[in-house]
Order: sequence, then structure tokens, then C-alpha cells
Amino acid sequence: MKWLVTGAAGFIGTNLCKYLTEQGATVVAIDDFSRDGVLSNAAFLNSIGVQVDKVDVSDKVALEAYLSDSRFDSIAHLAGQVSLLQSITDPRRDFEINVLGTLNVLEYVRLKSPDASLIGMSSNKIYGDLQSVEILEQDVRYSAPNFPNGFDESLPLSFHGPYGCSKGAADQYLADYSRIFGLKSASLRQSSVYGPFQHPRADQGWVAFLTAAIVRGEHIHLNGVGKQVRDLLHASDLARLIVRLSEVLKPGGDNQFNVGGGPDNAISILELFSLIEENYGCRASYSTGALRPSDQMIFISNNKKVHQLTGWTPTVSYKQGIAALVELEMDSLKS
Repeated sequence: MKWLVTGAAGFIGTNLCKYLTEQGATVVAIDDFSRDGVLSNAAFLNSIGVQVDKVDVSDKVALEAYLSDSRFDSIAHLAGQVSLLQSITDPRRDFEINVLGTLNVLEYVRLKSPDASLIGMSSNKIYGDLQSVEILEQDVRYSAPNFPNGFDESLPLSFHGPYGCSKGAADQYLADYSRIFGLKSASLRQSSVYGPFQHPRADQGWVAFLTAAIVRGEHIHLNGVGKQVRDLLHASDLARLIVRLSEVLKPGGDNQFNVGGGPDNAISILELFSLIEENYGCRASYSTGALRPSDQMIFISNNKKVHQLTGWTPTVSYKQGIAALVELEMDSLKS
């Protein structure tokens, strides 16, 4: 199998490329190297035989020149601008990467590699702030009593902020190219993904960012009171899903999926603090503050639709994943 992976030196891309090489696939990897940490990720990929070439998917001429007449069995389009705050600071660049970049990849597939399976990344943010959903405030978390199994794809789309608009537009382009042009394209409306090779910031990669801050003894400034809930999906589980999807996608399918750890892997910020304190003795020092624009009080993915198509379920529990993050951070402090 021959794969193209865009955004290959990002943390999801690095986990996917690693998994693909373990499965014996041939991987063509590209990245624009614009994010912190990607150079070290690229160095790791080089060490396992994956060369990452510098290509910006928003540059149509450069992308076409690099790919030329290449053909692929599968494509994972992971290149993206992933920060809501950054999208507010620079909405034009957010659009160029997330919308124009996705359109450039879709056009390449349509014209040069139409038989390839194409999996793109969207976001739960395309559902907006969920203010129409009944949300209850409990002691250490918010809950959505009318959605005990999580949110499925019947939620109405509601694009908030430049990031929500760009990810929503990309999601719909992936859907429409399947309908209109018969491509085997899918969009993953992912919740909180975490794992190795992640280089988190305060506004992206919250689980790893907060875990590292607690272990280091740093004071944390929260947006809100810490009761926001997300379901955590380990990057290794996401890599397995991407490969499985590539094997079963059909032309013209309805392939927009909510993807996350599901209800069993849902945790609030305050619950994360308690888990680390109880198991590792690291006490969180934090203060509360104003909510971020369009923040969701709770999002938990209902994975039923993607499970019915693929048989996939997450295997790494949030407790296992957080334990690995804590141990990784502790090791880094020792070195």
C-alpha cells in the first residue's frame, strides 16, 4: 500500500506514519514545518525510514509540482491550522491552510488519483458552542443529560469562529467531493486527541499541556472553572481507525464521523487534576478565569456510526494514556 500523509510531522501524522511503517506500507510524507516541535518529529520519522519533505498544501503550484503524476492507494490529509485563538489572530492564514489546502488536496485526488481513499480531519468545533443543548453543572464536571451516549452526527452544524468556519468548510468539501465526484473521501470530526510526539500549547493539546504543567509544578490559568468535559482519544487508536477507514470507504458514501474516546474516556479538567494528584502526588496549582469564545462546556463523541462501518473502538483508556504522559514528563525532568 502506498500512502500520502500531509501534515506528517505533526503529532497525529507522526503516530500515523510510525503505524504505517510497522504495517509495511510505503509512505510519502509532507509538512510545511510551521509548528513547534515538528522538526524533532521529522527527525524521528527519518530515523525509521520516512523522509518528510517540505510542502505547503495551501500552495497549489508547489503541491502539484511535488506530486506530479503520483498515484496513491490512500491519503491521510492531516495538515491543518488547529488553534481557535490563532484563527482569530490570523483568519486569512487559517482559511488558506484549512480550506484552500483541503481543496487543493481534493482536486489533486479528483484529477490524478481518483481511486485513492482520502481521510481528512475536521473538528467537533463545527457544532458550535452547543448552547441549544441542555447542560447541567455538577460538582466537578458539566453533563448533557439528553445525550448519555455522547453526541452523534445528527447535531446541527454551527460554525463559530474562523477555526470553526474553516474546519466546517473543509468538512463539507470532503463530503461534497464524495457526492458529486464519487471520491472515497471521509471527514473525521474529532474530539480531543493526545499521545506521544505532541507539542502542546495552552490553546491546543490541553491534556498534555495541563499534565506537563502539573508535573513541573507550574501555576495554571484556566479558561472557565475547570468543569469542561472532553472524551480523550489516543493517537495510536486514531491511527488504527484511519487505516481501517481506508480499507472500507466507498465512492459517494456518507462519510462524516464523530470520532473520540467515547463516554468511557470522558474527563473534565478538574477530574484530570484529581487523577494526577491521587496517583502521582502532584498537586495542581490553578486559578479560574473567563471562558474562551465559543467554548463547549462538554463534548463527548458517540462513535456508533464509525463503529458500524469499520468495527473500530478505542483500546487505550484515558487512565493508561494520562499515565504515559505523566511518566514521559517525569522522565524529561530527570534528563
